[in-house]
Amino acid sequence: MNNLPHVYFIGAGPGDPDLITVRGRDLISRADLVLYAGSLVPAQVVACAKTGASVADSAGLSLDETHALILETVRRGGTVARVHTGDPSLFGSVREQTALLDRDGVPWSVIPGVTAAFAAAARAGVSFTVPEATQSLVITRLHGRTPVPEAERLRELARHRSSVAVYLSADKVSELTAELRLAGLPEDTVIVVGHKVGHPQERIIRTTLAGLEDDMAGVTRQAVFLVLPAEEAPVVPSRLYDPAFGHGFRAAARPKSWPRMAVYALTRQGLELARRIAAMAPADLFAPERLATEGIRGFGRIADQVHANFHLHHAHVFVAATGIVVRAIAPLLQSKATDPAVVVCDQNGENVISLLSGHLGGANDLARRLAAHLGGRAVITTATDAAGTPAIDTLAAERGCAISDPARIAAVNAVLADGGTVTVYDPHDDLGLRGNAEWRDFFELAEQPTAQVVVTLEASSAHGLVLHPRRLFAGVGCRRGVSRDEVLQALREALDAGGLAPAALAGLASVNLKADEEGLLEAAGHLNLPTYFFEPSVLDETPVPNPSQRVRDRIGAGSVCEAASVLAARMKNPEARLIVPKTVRGNVTVALAG
Repeated sequence: MNNLPHVYFIGAGPGDPDLITVRGRDLISRADLVLYAGSLVPAQVVACAKTGASVADSAGLSLDETHALILETVRRGGTVARVHTGDPSLFGSVREQTALLDRDGVPWSVIPGVTAAFAAAARAGVSFTVPEATQSLVITRLHGRTPVPEAERLRELARHRSSVAVYLSADKVSELTAELRLAGLPEDTVIVVGHKVGHPQERIIRTTLAGLEDDMAGVTRQAVFLVLPAEEAPVVPSRLYDPAFGHGFRAAARPKSWPRMAVYALTRQGLELARRIAAMAPADLFAPERLATEGIRGFGRIADQVHANFHLHHAHVFVAATGIVVRAIAPLLQSKATDPAVVVCDQNGENVISLLSGHLGGANDLARRLAAHLGGRAVITTATDAAGTPAIDTLAAERGCAISDPARIAAVNAVLADGGTVTVYDPHDDLGLRGNAEWRDFFELAEQPTAQVVVTLEASSAHGLVLHPRRLFAGVGCRRGVSRDEVLQALREALDAGGLAPAALAGLASVNLKADEEGLLEAAGHLNLPTYFFEPSVLDETPVPNPSQRVRDRIGAGSVCEAASVLAARMKNPEARLIVPKTVRGNVTVALAG
């Protein structure tokens, strides 16, 4: 017997034949034996079985009987599709079946399916996770023939105010409501009931804890309950689409207020110091409402004001106790790569503490400048600063390099703080270390990308800290009316083709005839990248490997994307070259140079 699976446990989904996976349906159509639980899985789901296949309803069979049927088919060299309702991993009986197959040396595999909770949520148009309200989903059941551990009683799980999906409990509605009330849920808690989801008799009932028992009259089986404490919570936009949230293919777009500091004071004496701080750089000044006058924005609770401000300013300076500040900012922290600088001063201005984002956010430098301005003492606790050694994240920021994985910064800085030497692979000297006597005692240049720090335009899988110099320019040619998403997809494909990191992008370039092309401009805005546009005559003077006479006849230049990428890249590096030649995707052409 070979090691290929002979038995496939296939999730049939909630009942709709169209909610089975393509792979699941394909395996059913090729199986010699199709076993399905007819009490829960509609016959239409397995109607794709091939002519001559044995199709059997296992609802009335014992475990030993189903195993015997499976074993008989396998020993004849056939394959078996064992079709379960929903997803086989949830409230299924797969473990005892696979134990018998393992005992008899029969290879098996599981094909996941759509479970009723997710199908019901989709039908009802609700979400289990709601920003700033709940980020967890509990899947459980009430006790029945299978007992539920005491620690997993519904009353205990629902106390967390997470979303809860309750299965196999349609005949216990009174107990369900009692458990939810014992958990302290209010009577207006939204509950969605999916009854026979995916079947022709499907019902989606939206009710509340108060109305659940009345609305469930007549429903005694095949129902899933979605308990949604956050369903009526205020709509808070997801951070995913927040312009201030950056990721590997999109830099954070900074609001107009970003260049300004936010300065906070809590007392009258502190406010005088805050005024002095605000005078040294563009700043917005905040104080309790009782102290607010012209030019000072009043707040009720400082935590609420900080929550509103946090991603609107590059730096936050507090004249307050450190403990108050820590409690205010703690729920807002995301990443050392994106969090703004936070500095705390005592109300006499004697100690200026760099509290958060000392290197990448610039809090250390800001604390030093504030201390000099106030005549106080800068308190810097980052290890490299305390040791008088450079920090790799500060160096990367100064040299315009993006950090691929900020979690790896600490290991490199720890070596520097301990007086060690860090190996750096930087073939184009983007960090400026070659021949630099200032850094000779801290960094050693390496010949291979196995160093502790790797500087590259490529999407590297190196084990060390990877830095991407922002000197990669994308030339874009496109037809009129192209969409933002078409441009972004073409950029992704060109980057993938060259094995290049999106974080290395420094700008988009094209012909000046495209300076008003909405889709191109929106793509640049989405990526938070500048745009550069060149005259056709300038583009035509730039040698490229793939000129087009048709393009020259239309716009007066033989190339747009290749020539524009090279011209833009050479503004930063005169020796820049074309890295990815013209690639075509639909209405967009892209080339990359750096």
